[in-house]
Amino acid sequence: MLNIGVIGLGNIAQKAYLPVYAQMQDKVQFYLMTRDLAKLTTLANQYHMVAAGTEVAALDGLNLDAVMIHAATPAHYELAEHFLSRGVNVFIDKPLATSMAQVTALYLLAAQHQKLLTVGFNRRFAPLDKQLIALPDKNMISVVKNRVNAPQPVAEAIYDLLIHPLDTALALANFPEEPNARFSLHKNKEGLLEQASITFTGNGVHGEAAINLVAGANLEEATVATPTGVYRVQNLSQLQHFADSSVTTEVAPDWEPTLETRGFAPLVHAFVDAVANSTANPVEPQTSRLTHSLLDEMLHRLAD
Repeated sequence: MLNIGVIGLGNIAQKAYLPVYAQMQDKVQFYLMTRDLAKLTTLANQYHMVAAGTEVAALDGLNLDAVMIHAATPAHYELAEHFLSRGVNVFIDKPLATSMAQVTALYLLAAQHQKLLTVGFNRRFAPLDKQLIALPDKNMISVVKNRVNAPQPVAEAIYDLLIHPLDTALALANFPEEPNARFSLHKNKEGLLEQASITFTGNGVHGEAAINLVAGANLEEATVATPTGVYRVQNLSQLQHFADSSVTTEVAPDWEPTLETRGFAPLVHAFVDAVANSTANPVEPQTSRLTHSLLDEMLHRLAD
């Protein structure tokens, strides 16, 4: 039985992670921690988990194998450093940090203590996206996230939204080294971001990751072109294969839980298995660093 702490019980934790943890209690004892005592009590009772306390120190007194960090982004670096320094494996929501220096420091610290530092890039583990990742001979990749009337401050939008299509596109490309990249963004009169894109080339592949926050529809698409046709995944739940004049469609099974379809459950299981069996990081550090590095470069070049 593994002992795993859970820090932060906000919206994402409640929607995407706690339901997954609830199904794993035959092999994991979860200890919940949040500063909100009422929320802590309610959720611990709801999921039959241990309410560890309202301070990080409450988890320090436990013999933890790992910690799942779902706190707000500004707290990520301090929390990850705290637990890695104590020899605890860390799973953390994206982004790991919004400073490339901090991202690098945390991965070095994880390596020093020989512990996992796994960033929650769930789309890599979504079953239909995994089919795209496995395709050979890709030559063009496009991943776009559209939102309805949702302009945001530039840095917030890039690290909260663009990070998803970018990491997915890079996972689809599977570059052996850093690609050549170009960046663009468009802001409205109030200085809020409406569109942003990163175009990259390398190893015979042309790729693009983009967000459109004034698209008029909430739609996420990942498209891959190969010599055998064009493959498109919409909203992680439908895969179409276009070849010559034919189209075949595969949809996620009706019985498949949403958190399986969206990759959260497979990601959590992969991390817990890696902790239990001392196996490789399911989100390879170099690939995560590349995603963060391109976002960092984009902000330094264009955000002013």
